[in-house]
Amino acid sequence: MGDGGKGSSPRPFSVSQDEFDNRWDNIFKKDKEMQIRVKENVEDIGRCGCGRSPTGKCIGWHGLNEEQLKEAQAKWEAEEMKNFKDMEI
Repeated sequence: MGDGGKGSSPRPFSVSQDEFDNRWDNIFKKDKEMQIRVKENVEDIGRCGCGRSPTGKCIGWHGLNEEQLKEAQAKWEAEEMKNFKDMEI
């Protein structure tokens, strides 16, 4: 079919299948242990279910691998120290 219509062969991937699978899992995979069902206590809305958040509220760290988590923690701690020092002045 030479008219630019949809053919039977798939488009080529710009990333490897492993990278595609990892990205798919990071976006769509849901870990049942981390999901929170808020039915009775409205104050639980937004609560961190994975235990990684330093604030107690979900900030999206549940999807990070260990290396990314360490980087995020270091960045958060540096920002907290900066805020603390700014308050002292």
